[in-house]
Amino acid sequence: MASNRLEDLNDLLFNELTRLDRDDIKPEELSHEIGRAKAMADVGNTIINNANTVLKAAEIYDRRVDSNMTLPHMIGINGDDKPKAK
Repeated sequence: MASNRLEDLNDLLFNELTRLDRDDIKPEELSHEIGRAKAMADVGNTIINNANTVLKAAEIYDRRVDSNMTLPHMIGINGDDKPKAK
């Protein structure tokens, strides 16, 4: 099950590493798992890059000189410093 937390992404990637490390894995299963691992790594890197972008935006927002400065909604930082309601 997918989640929006980096901690869960970390768990997913380590679980995949465990599947790849099985001694009893058959060659066709290994090939499947390698493809799956590559896909997971690609998506994981995209998620991490996005998180880094949001973090950089938060740092810029924190250092702002103009207290009325706002960031685009897509960055995910509310101007009132409160978490977004879901």
